[in-house]
Amino acid sequence: MAEKSKKAKPGSLNPTRTIKPEDKIMAARKTLFSLKKKLLAEGLGKSLPEDLARPFDIGDEGDRADIERTHEVSILLSVRDKEKLQGIEVALEKLREGTYGVCEECGDEIGGGRLRVMPLAKSCVSCQSRLEKEQAHQKLAEERFDQSLISEAEGEETN
Repeated sequence: MAEKSKKAKPGSLNPTRTIKPEDKIMAARKTLFSLKKKLLAEGLGKSLPEDLARPFDIGDEGDRADIERTHEVSILLSVRDKEKLQGIEVALEKLREGTYGVCEECGDEIGGGRLRVMPLAKSCVSCQSRLEKEQAHQKLAEERFDQSLISEAEGEETN
């Protein structure tokens, strides 16, 4: 019996879809700006405690309004949200530089699927997995070290 060819025929199901790099960049930019807008809107939607709301005696009304808004958003955003906002700014800068989607560890391209799910990803899946394993080992080593110090201290107290 003759073997069937395993090569895909033109026009067959599941054709490889090519996306222009410019389209990828525009999609990433749109996603990042959308995340930034949502994050800032959530921060502005929270109420500011009265003791933190203060008048500013700087510049004209436009300057004061901008400073007040920035101040309020800064106070209202949690540390995690601030880090996310900084991550968005870093990703936007990488887009401008042409390095968005490049793994900071190995220099390979970060997969499009990963970037769709995690637009702020700095590492490819394999490097991120390795980093997480290293962090887990480091945390375990620190916990064991802390436990040994506690055991030593308890041993000294009984002597």
